[in-house]
Amino acid sequence: MCLNHMASTRIAVMSTLLLLLCISASVETTSAQTATSQYWTSVNPATSSSVIYGNIEKNWTIPFQAVWSYGTDSGKAVENATLTLEVKTDAGESVESISQTTNSTGFAIFYYVSSSPAVLTFTPTSLVMQDETEYNASLFGNGQSAVYGMKSESVTVYWDTFDVSLVSTNTDSQGVTAVSVNVTYLMVPEEGLVIPNSSPEQVFPKIANGVNVTINGVKAEETSVPGVYTANFSTWLPTTYVLVEVTQENWIPAQKGFSFYHNFNASFWTPAAVIVLVLVAAVVLYRLFKKKEGTALLYSTGFPFIGGVLLALTSFISLYWGIVGFDSTISGFDWAWLAASELLAFGFGLAGSIISMIKRKQAIVIFAICIPMLTNVIAIKAALDAYQLATPWLIIVPSFILSVLSGILISNADKNFKN
Repeated sequence: MCLNHMASTRIAVMSTLLLLLCISASVETTSAQTATSQYWTSVNPATSSSVIYGNIEKNWTIPFQAVWSYGTDSGKAVENATLTLEVKTDAGESVESISQTTNSTGFAIFYYVSSSPAVLTFTPTSLVMQDETEYNASLFGNGQSAVYGMKSESVTVYWDTFDVSLVSTNTDSQGVTAVSVNVTYLMVPEEGLVIPNSSPEQVFPKIANGVNVTINGVKAEETSVPGVYTANFSTWLPTTYVLVEVTQENWIPAQKGFSFYHNFNASFWTPAAVIVLVLVAAVVLYRLFKKKEGTALLYSTGFPFIGGVLLALTSFISLYWGIVGFDSTISGFDWAWLAASELLAFGFGLAGSIISMIKRKQAIVIFAICIPMLTNVIAIKAALDAYQLATPWLIIVPSFILSVLSGILISNADKNFKN
């Protein structure tokens, strides 16, 4: 009887121990499973949707909010922390990282502009407290290795725009240019639309029918071909500069510049330019090699006059670009500054040329040389680059060389100037 009681007691004790071990293992497993799904902080976009559609060149506002999601402060805003976002393309390539500080309600407001059609994803990557503690997607803390530092959600922004291409030009009439352009939407992939991987731009064209198009300030008419617009405008310059602007409600206006020779106008400008250059060359050669006692000598007393002639030539090149800037500004180009700087250079250069020829104030003449020398290179290139137009080096380089020669001649004729 006693033996049976002892056996029953051992069985009860063993059963109790086994039960306690099972409960302990179960609690630990549950605790571990619960911990693996916990995050100290959560950063989520404060937008109505995780996908935003917008236009290029527009400053878009992208807000995020950071809150504590674990521990005693769970549910409270994370204040005065530095939130960093990683910006990636649709292909997963990292573009840049941007950071902002959260306010008293945990919000961090990001502003971003895209200058071209793109699909960009903004993903929170880290949250740094004032004490330099950093929370990210990794496991966080000693003794709490199953608790992650940060959980976050991304925002994707789709940017669209217009694209303009030149279809045809007609410059066979005096002072008149006829231009036809093709206008398309450049759309980024919409939901459900798959773009082949072979398309590096990740955009697709769509005919822009019925949009507002102006060409050099003249309203263009849509032809029988959808998306093709045409307009005629006047110009007397040998090179035609064309600015096409496309507008539509709720779209940011798109501009595209083109340049090409005007065949009819160039037929008058080219002979005139050649005649002027021949006359200038004749004058320069005559003054450089003047016979003295039967021998052709290069004499320094003629340097101020020759330098003045070359300076006058570069000054008239500045005048030409001033006219280009003025005429193009009327047509819609943002070139008022080009017109002003080139006309100012023309005034200084012409005054310096006259002063040099009468051999007065050498310092003023040298200063006058520098202005068209700089504007005829820097200002012209900057203006054309702003609209992605080709730089006419065949004009700019000779102009710069003439300015340098003028400066050399005048600088080496100090004894011939009267102050």
